[in-house]
Amino acid sequence: MKSRLSLILFLSILLSVGSTGFAQKKNPRLQSGQNLRNTILDMLRSAKETKVGASTCDPSKLLKSLPKKKLVPSKEDLKKEIDRMMDSLTYPKSVLVSTSHFDAMEYFNQVTKMTDFVFKVQKKDYGQVPPSRRKVVQDYYFQLKRAKKEGFNLKKISFTHKKCKVTVLTNLKPVKWVRGYKKNAFVMGMDWKITTDITFECPCVNNSDKDVKKATYSYTADTKGPMRFNDLGLNLKPITRYGLRFEKVTTPKYVLAELRCCLVSSNPPQDGSFVSPDEDINDETQYIDTSVGISFGSEEETEAIAFAGWFFQVANIGENPLYVGPKLTVNTTALNGNDFKATRFVVGPSAEYKIPVGSGSTQIITGVNAGYSFGNIDSFGFEQTTSGFNVGAYTGVEIGIGPNLGLGILLNFFEYNNTTFKAKEDDFKTTVSNSTFLTDRAGITVGVRLGLD
Repeated sequence: MKSRLSLILFLSILLSVGSTGFAQKKNPRLQSGQNLRNTILDMLRSAKETKVGASTCDPSKLLKSLPKKKLVPSKEDLKKEIDRMMDSLTYPKSVLVSTSHFDAMEYFNQVTKMTDFVFKVQKKDYGQVPPSRRKVVQDYYFQLKRAKKEGFNLKKISFTHKKCKVTVLTNLKPVKWVRGYKKNAFVMGMDWKITTDITFECPCVNNSDKDVKKATYSYTADTKGPMRFNDLGLNLKPITRYGLRFEKVTTPKYVLAELRCCLVSSNPPQDGSFVSPDEDINDETQYIDTSVGISFGSEEETEAIAFAGWFFQVANIGENPLYVGPKLTVNTTALNGNDFKATRFVVGPSAEYKIPVGSGSTQIITGVNAGYSFGNIDSFGFEQTTSGFNVGAYTGVEIGIGPNLGLGILLNFFEYNNTTFKAKEDDFKTTVSNSTFLTDRAGITVGVRLGLD
């Protein structure tokens, strides 16, 4: 019996050591930082606007043009913020030896005065506690009180966007804490109020009261989740716990909290280079494009076309975005079911330039793509492989049909091919170069464009 108990104890210690090493390697606090980042992004993306009265200037398009991911600190920065919050909520164990973290926080819920808190924690009247220890307990009481009243300000973000200075400040305020989150005795359940204020400060150089001078949008949401302090494993080595975790936000909303429009001056400035916030602005920084269609000509076989591309914004030209990314295109006549079957693949870079129209939900597209082409041809049993170089140009339109989702309609109007044909039966090769315009062969595709912001 003793040998079994010894074996069980040994295995428990071994598992504790293994789990400790795994937890440290996986870095649960960094995972909590990513969880908090996703929670704030969830609020920013799902918030419903609370309407306010109309004004001469409208900052809403300026707000919509901001990439949401730029408004939230990185998971590494948020890990540091969670570390700081946990330090503020952790009682000084070297002094409060007889009290656990959870007991101290529960005592705070039960009292209304600092002296009562000291009595609860120290089990002595306020005057009987040594001054040095009393000061530490008092400081912890006011630390918890300040946290519930003011919350925790996360790392401030500042950057320039469309000539405007953008400042983002997020506050996380604990509203309530209850021991035993979801019946787990080792965690504290926390209710939180999240607030994110986004402020624009723009130069007034257009001499128009339709331009924004200063605007602040305030986002709010509620969330909850467990809190767990660091502790010791069976091997008495410290284990870093996740600290804080957050569930999906509830009641997300935002409101225009402050707005100041530019004043019209009797002496208008000569410099008109400032871009008005009323201008249509694209808000995507990367997206995936997938399309299918047909390519046909009067003297050539009809081809089916399919392609997929991943595009990243690399620059602005004339205040409109330029995107670059890899693209794979497939052209085939195999669906025709006749004695001539050809399939060609093109892999290489593409570039697209977008020009918003109207409210910005519709955009004109022009693009070019180039790459290495390869494939095969089966003509009445005579087989050839192809390889070469391909360049194409296209234009079209993207129509927004939902958040981060659009319908793309593209027309290929030019294509240049330099292709080498090689027969499979012998070493015969021949290279052909040709250019095809819209009047020779038209290619039309329709597909879905998915924004990744």
